[in-house]
Amino acid sequence: MDTEPAASQFPPNFLAFLEENHIDVDVYNVQKDLPRYVRILRFSQKSACEVCELVQQIRTDAKCDVSEVDGVPGFLRIANQDTKLSQLRAYVAGDIIGMDVSSGIAALSLSVEPGDNVLDLCCAPGAKLLLLAELLAINAGVSHGTVTGVDISPHRIATCRSLIKKHAGSNKGFVRLYAQDGTTFNCRAPRAKWWVPAEIREVQLEHPERKGRRRTMLDKPWFAPKLLSTNYACSGSDLYDRVLVDAECTHDGSLAHVQKYERWGWEHLDTQVVNNNRSQSVPILQSQLLENGWRMLKPGGVLVYSTCSLSRFQNEYVLGGFLSRHAEHEALVEVIPLLQNQVAASPIWQPSCAEEWVGLEQHRGVFARMKCAVRLDPRVSNTSGMFIARIRKLSDVQTTFDVEDIAPLKLET
Repeated sequence: MDTEPAASQFPPNFLAFLEENHIDVDVYNVQKDLPRYVRILRFSQKSACEVCELVQQIRTDAKCDVSEVDGVPGFLRIANQDTKLSQLRAYVAGDIIGMDVSSGIAALSLSVEPGDNVLDLCCAPGAKLLLLAELLAINAGVSHGTVTGVDISPHRIATCRSLIKKHAGSNKGFVRLYAQDGTTFNCRAPRAKWWVPAEIREVQLEHPERKGRRRTMLDKPWFAPKLLSTNYACSGSDLYDRVLVDAECTHDGSLAHVQKYERWGWEHLDTQVVNNNRSQSVPILQSQLLENGWRMLKPGGVLVYSTCSLSRFQNEYVLGGFLSRHAEHEALVEVIPLLQNQVAASPIWQPSCAEEWVGLEQHRGVFARMKCAVRLDPRVSNTSGMFIARIRKLSDVQTTFDVEDIAPLKLET
């Protein structure tokens, strides 16, 4: 059966959504040519010989070409996108998981270092969270970093917990999860040396009144290992070294996700993407998530904003709104090291003619500042669609904005 989602198959409201968001419907015609991607778990612990053997085994099971993705360590490209993970011995054995390389690039763009405290503000379903925990474990030495995952849905957080418990191994000792709203999440990074019992005892002796302090439900992790859930660990006052805001979006850039609606029924695509005023409400939610993630980032730290949408209103307009609130001496959109001469990325959308600049003239400087952000266009990158911006926090300026001011760029009439 031909599963190519041609424009004629899409419901009228979804076609209208694509037109409204300036998304070329032809991008969905490349879905049938995209490969499937998987990530090798605990890749840094494997020798080159072990990786080669694993690739050969997957090639045998999948009965198609399998190769490593240049420039993105630990990711494999399976030529046949219809390959079922359950038919691969490596998946059954827990050596690989399914993860599109575009999602991996978003997480790797943080450039996590040993000892970092990382905040994943929209962490479900947990594949990026798992990758971040692995990155922290590399050369950790005596400095233990942490990953704090946040999602508003207890059901989705439970999915994250299952993934962490199944695949993280000893790395799950670095992970804590909160079932909270990412737009208001306010729990600081774990206290320094949270893993050292002697430090805990010393603080308890100095401040015995804290030993029995009852925590509120807001600062109590939904899931965490024992040492990361203590009053001591949760009493930190530091901000995070790295923040990932892989924001809720309409998922229109995930071609495989859109294709599933051919089986589920196109009417569900219409309901979940188009209805409920999502074209207007989602960019506002994304702006609020980005702003709160920035508030939780320490000066000198790095935040990555990403979506799997192709809509300029969920990408460039959200980033532009953020930059219009934060001056050049506060926020710098940086080049993403991983994408330099490795992965085929595309420039972001920018107005290219007088007609497109109408209503945006006063934001020319903002667009100039975001030029280092990138898009992964399925027709160019051979991946799912993704928008990625890496932003460095240059100062300790903390500005409080009214909720109505936290919004994407607006066209001036």
